[in-house]
Amino acid sequence: MIGMALAVHFGAGKIGRGFIANLLHQTGYHVVFADVVQETIDKLKKEQQYTLFLIDHNYDEQLIDDVDAYSTINEADKVVDAIQEAEVVTTSVMATNLDKVAPLIAKGLKRRVGSHKPKITVMACENAMMGTNILVKAMLATGEITTDELNEVGVYPNTAVDRVVFDGHHHGKDGIEIGDAYELAIEKNKLADTNTQPIKNAEYVENLEMYLQRKIYMINCGHAISAYLGQANGYKTVQEVLKDPQLLEQVKTAMMESAGALEKKYGFEHTTLVTYMNKMFVKRMTTPGLSDPVERVGREPIRKLAANDRIIGPALQCEAYKLANDHLLHGAAYGFHFQNPDDQQAVEIQTSIEQNGIKETVAKYTQQPVDSRIVAVISDNYEQISKG
Repeated sequence: MIGMALAVHFGAGKIGRGFIANLLHQTGYHVVFADVVQETIDKLKKEQQYTLFLIDHNYDEQLIDDVDAYSTINEADKVVDAIQEAEVVTTSVMATNLDKVAPLIAKGLKRRVGSHKPKITVMACENAMMGTNILVKAMLATGEITTDELNEVGVYPNTAVDRVVFDGHHHGKDGIEIGDAYELAIEKNKLADTNTQPIKNAEYVENLEMYLQRKIYMINCGHAISAYLGQANGYKTVQEVLKDPQLLEQVKTAMMESAGALEKKYGFEHTTLVTYMNKMFVKRMTTPGLSDPVERVGREPIRKLAANDRIIGPALQCEAYKLANDHLLHGAAYGFHFQNPDDQQAVEIQTSIEQNGIKETVAKYTQQPVDSRIVAVISDNYEQISKG
């Protein structure tokens, strides 16, 4: 640890240890975890290391050492002290919990005011649009620190993150299973020095929005359509769907319709997006041991069928660019068929269809005019699916 740069990471769960802290360790940091789960904290504090199992390499072991851990409940002062000395602070606590970690991070940053230390890099590595902005807003809401003070002591790049991790037990020990495929894109223009890389093996990008949208319009899109197709065809998991050659082809074609819009809007290369689909979706979603129930993946269909979300969003972009979107709209039609009595949004859609008919329902939840082509195609597809 002597002479090592310090990184503080909030969240010692599977993503925290298997993804973000793994990259921090590769960069050469001494990683201090901050978490609420005392059992996890005690284990990390005692052993000062943990094991990763590499799924794509016959579960070979990778040791992550030079780590420590503090409880955000019982050792808050130590967490604040660590932030005061750190070069990087990261989170993987879920976006809904950023307001819970914001007070401690704000206190640690406040300690740096007037110290003339180099600016610290603070990044929320969450599955959310502009998660670091959410964290900054939450820190300001605490009243612990002002905007001027935040800007004096640190920089706050947003990120796009994606990795599948599992609990694992191999070679007689517990650890975390990780695949080779991951994405960590970081806003380059928000770094203190755009020539530096605070985390190695990340991608530093000028326009983060295009990478966030690529993930939503391709990965999240393919995931949701797989679930909706899967339930209608009697499959229980997304993985079963992707083993069905016909359904896999339907999903991939829908994703490549999204890709066409991304190419037009952002200038992505076609071959790059094909590789992205195969690596980050097809290969990753068929990782041995992964099991995504279609009811879980398809949940909250109102949100997932909204105009700016993963299926209708790219379909509308295709429409604007006069590109094919038939498979996206076909997938959306299956979304309107999605049934789950325990899912309030699914129940609401089915009730609307019964009371108002499919066209009015599609128009309402996609926020499109009832006489639009998109509403007509989805409704026609829905009727065809209903006939079997």
